[in-house]
Amino acid sequence: MHSSVSQRRTRLLLPALAAAGAAVGLAGCASGTGARDDGAAPRLSAPTSAVPLWPDFTPPPTPEHEGQAPRFVRYLPVDGVSAPAGGLAGVSPKRLLDRDPNVPKVVQSALAACPRADCPLRKPVLRDLTGDGRDELVTAVDLPKFQRTLVQVYSAEGRTIRPVLIYWGQLGVTGETYGRDLVITSTGEDGRLTARYRWNGDVLAAVTPRGASTAPDAGVPVPAAPDVAETRPGAVPAETTPPRRTP
Repeated sequence: MHSSVSQRRTRLLLPALAAAGAAVGLAGCASGTGARDDGAAPRLSAPTSAVPLWPDFTPPPTPEHEGQAPRFVRYLPVDGVSAPAGGLAGVSPKRLLDRDPNVPKVVQSALAACPRADCPLRKPVLRDLTGDGRDELVTAVDLPKFQRTLVQVYSAEGRTIRPVLIYWGQLGVTGETYGRDLVITSTGEDGRLTARYRWNGDVLAAVTPRGASTAPDAGVPVPAAPDVAETRPGAVPAETTPPRRTP
């Protein structure tokens, strides 16, 4: 008798307990709040530090001349061409290059083709690169024979005109300005090469990754080519080397 009553009570309680358990489960899913145990916290690792390959090796001392301001050589002024009162906008770039003692004869000979269709002189560009409020004159001459392009930037000091940058680069170099910085880019066998130049009070000097200025004709190396004296911007065809002196 007692056994049958207990079994009936158990059968009646089981559905109620199952329903209560389901309700508790749903309430737990609906509530995303509250503290819970996600297990042990991840272990923290020490920050990565440099491990020298040769801890006992002492590098040689830095040469004394490094860190000193480089000496810049100003280019010779253009012979017989004076800057107009209105600036360099009215000056013929061909005439400047023809009368410039810094320009090799081979370039001046190539300019004899101007103004014909085969003239190697690109359209000149005026940009203020020195910050004095007056535009400098940027010229470019493409010389397929030497696989080189000559970029020269002229500036006026009163009535005197002189180049403040002479850059020999890979044939077909391009350029742009960022503020007053001049950026020259070439594409050749060594890939895309870029040199950045900034006015230092005397010339447009190459800017290194650390921001320091180097010699005016120093920059990113360009591939060597026949009849070229050196393998860097500033190199000229071997027929002649432009003179430079400190006035």
